[in-house]
Amino acid sequence: MQLTPSRRLVCLVVLLGCLVFLMGWFGSLAPAPEMGAYPDEAALGSNYGAWVGEKTSLTGEVVETDPLTVATGDGSGGHLRLRVTETDRRPSPGDRLAVFGVVESDRTIRAETAYVVPSSRYGYMYGVSFVAGLWVLGRLVRTWRFDRGMWSLKPRSESFAARRWIRNRTTEDRNA
Repeated sequence: MQLTPSRRLVCLVVLLGCLVFLMGWFGSLAPAPEMGAYPDEAALGSNYGAWVGEKTSLTGEVVETDPLTVATGDGSGGHLRLRVTETDRRPSPGDRLAVFGVVESDRTIRAETAYVVPSSRYGYMYGVSFVAGLWVLGRLVRTWRFDRGMWSLKPRSESFAARRWIRNRTTEDRNA
């Protein structure tokens, strides 16, 4: 079956609709520790007492080191401060600490596993991601073209070169 431009557009709209629906549905699922979906900072923030004794997985910013305390969003726009015990990690204030452990009373998490992400790593991560995105976009523009008639990408017969395009434009301007 050949896809006409209108059928391609309908398929695109249906797929994007499914993507939006599935993201919303996944975000509305309740924690289910027996299935590996542990409560996070939003679940703890809304009803901390219900999760005492259960395992949790969360990430927060280190605000104190003695005792080790992390602050994270509580899912309703507020902040949740939790003390982390039984870990050998020694993060600095401002670092991000990812913790998997057991929820204890008095806003305490008994860590089973934890790792630290230094705050300096985020700039590097975003910088590398930006450069990689530009590289992919450049490769896409150089080797593919958009076919408006079929609403699809087609390989270029000749690789697009910006220098050649600029040279041709300036030649056309001089000839005009």
